[in-house]
Amino acid sequence: MAIKKVRFETAKTSTSASVALLEQLKENLDKDASLRKDLENTIKGIVVFVIDGEKWCLDLRPGKGKLSRVDSEKEGGDQADITLTMKGSTFVALVSGKIGSQTAFLTRKLKIKGSMGLAMKLQPILDAVKLKASM
Repeated sequence: MAIKKVRFETAKTSTSASVALLEQLKENLDKDASLRKDLENTIKGIVVFVIDGEKWCLDLRPGKGKLSRVDSEKEGGDQADITLTMKGSTFVALVSGKIGSQTAFLTRKLKIKGSMGLAMKLQPILDAVKLKASM
């Protein structure tokens, strides 16, 4: 029984860590106009993250530059250029640099639906979270 409890706490910790990182990205986009503009110019689309079943919509179309939690099933998913599905621990590992996005994809820790061209441009988003989170 104790082993199951430890695994649950670990999963809960990685979920809260991933939410904290996404909230940090949201705050960075709201506060840093140059970061927002750089990401908009690089991505030019809508990225939906599904992390531990929670959806986050990162709208990086020109002039938008915002991240929001998606509450309903229909919201965000229909217009996504790319949807990235993973566990919270995988997201934390991607941001911290412990695993690369290609490795995560090849080991099936990261599922990608949509534009593979956008998938190749993920690193600036991860770097934006990592750089600002370490400050």
